Amino acid sequence: MSEYGRESLWRDTATADAERPRDLAARLERRAKADDEVAARDTYLGLLEISAGERVLDVGCGSGAVTREIARRVGPAGRAVGLDPSPALLAVARELAHGAGLGDRVDFREGDALRLPFPDRSFDATVCVTALSHIPQGEAAIPEMARVLRPGGRLGVFDLDTDMTAFTHSDRNLTRRIVAAASDATAVNGWLVRQLPRLFQRAGLIDVRARGFFPIETHLHSFYASMADRCVEVAVKAGVVTESEGRAWLHEFHDHGTRGPIVAGRLHIFVWGRTPQ
Repeated sequence: MSEYGRESLWRDTATADAERPRDLAARLERRAKADDEVAARDTYLGLLEISAGERVLDVGCGSGAVTREIARRVGPAGRAVGLDPSPALLAVARELAHGAGLGDRVDFREGDALRLPFPDRSFDATVCVTALSHIPQGEAAIPEMARVLRPGGRLGVFDLDTDMTAFTHSDRNLTRRIVAAASDATAVNGWLVRQLPRLFQRAGLIDVRARGFFPIETHLHSFYASMADRCVEVAVKAGVVTESEGRAWLHEFHDHGTRGPIVAGRLHIFVWGRTPQ
């Protein structure tokens, strides 16, 4: 693999036409509704201790699924701010927030995670969900997110470990080749999350902790099961497997799914800490 993330759907959303961000937003919203995703989101926002009246930043907000949940937690006296580089995705996020009755407590801003358009000490908490692994030099966002926190403010990053992807299948060797190829092609840095505790510490954060989540779905038409097709597509394109190998692998995976429950999912890690008082 000559370049990590060359097939990432999320690497450059800022200049995409209006139709593609709509498709991406639908993908994000579909994932956000999965039972394990709902449970993980409830847990990691709880670990950040987001409470009523706070001002909270969601970096790389996409369709605003996490921003809307933050808005519910901060209440009418608080403010949830969603930041994303894509004007088209932000337009969808605004629509969904208004549709959920949360438009009066949410702001959406266009901007870059590596150069946040906010002054120092602007927020009580900052969160970034499955965004940094798709951003070139995404690690540079950590000190930026720490910069905009007030003393004692909390920072949390929830991101994926792309190598740790699971599919029900009998062919271990072929599955490993497909997963590894997709890991390298679909994320700029699918291992960034493994470095986050050290990066948090370097940015001056204290009480740094980490917790793992492994969202799993068991039916063929779920979000994580649909990743199998994408993984095969990029593995074939990368020349790691042949088209016939990819078709055969998918045929078995789909056959398992039509005959009963399967396992499809991916490891995510949440790292959080706070700024000194």
